[in-house]
Amino acid sequence: MQDPKTILPAVALVSLFKDTLVLPEKEIKSIENEVKAAITAKGKQDLAITSSNEAVNEEQSATPIPIKYLGDHVKKIIVIVHDIEAVYLNETDLGLLSSILNACKLTLADIALINTAKQALSLHEILETLPSQLVLVFELTGAQLKIKLPATLYKPIVLGETHILFSSSLHRMQGANQTAKLEKSKLWNALKLLFKL
Repeated sequence: MQDPKTILPAVALVSLFKDTLVLPEKEIKSIENEVKAAITAKGKQDLAITSSNEAVNEEQSATPIPIKYLGDHVKKIIVIVHDIEAVYLNETDLGLLSSILNACKLTLADIALINTAKQALSLHEILETLPSQLVLVFELTGAQLKIKLPATLYKPIVLGETHILFSSSLHRMQGANQTAKLEKSKLWNALKLLFKL
């Protein structure tokens, strides 16, 4: 004889399984279509988000990089140096640069002094942010500024609307020795031509 606790009446079994365990084919197709539609909608939403993110990234990359410089860039002149120990330029070289600017009837306010030792920049990035008529480059090569131009010292290069002049370092122009005098005179001759002095 069976234990009465283990046998359920038919009515109880039917009430336990009100919903069918096996769905008709029509209902299965309907559910599949709903799932496909939801997946497609999610995919389109993800694609829209990705496209939006790409547009934001492109916009951010098109925004010029903030460049730290000394001066006000009034006369659209950039002076690029590479001084590892100073924020912009050490005091001795800054004094010499000020003398050179004075001889050209300029002041520090007329230029933007950029130290590439403190911020890795290409010439393109600099000119994109600070369009200029003249770029004076002390002690750096074209390769260091990521340009493919011959960096012949004291020979101005024309790049669109911009004149670029590569020079020896300001440090080499310090003092009264023959090398310093020669470097200063070469720079002065090139600047006289550029500024029509």
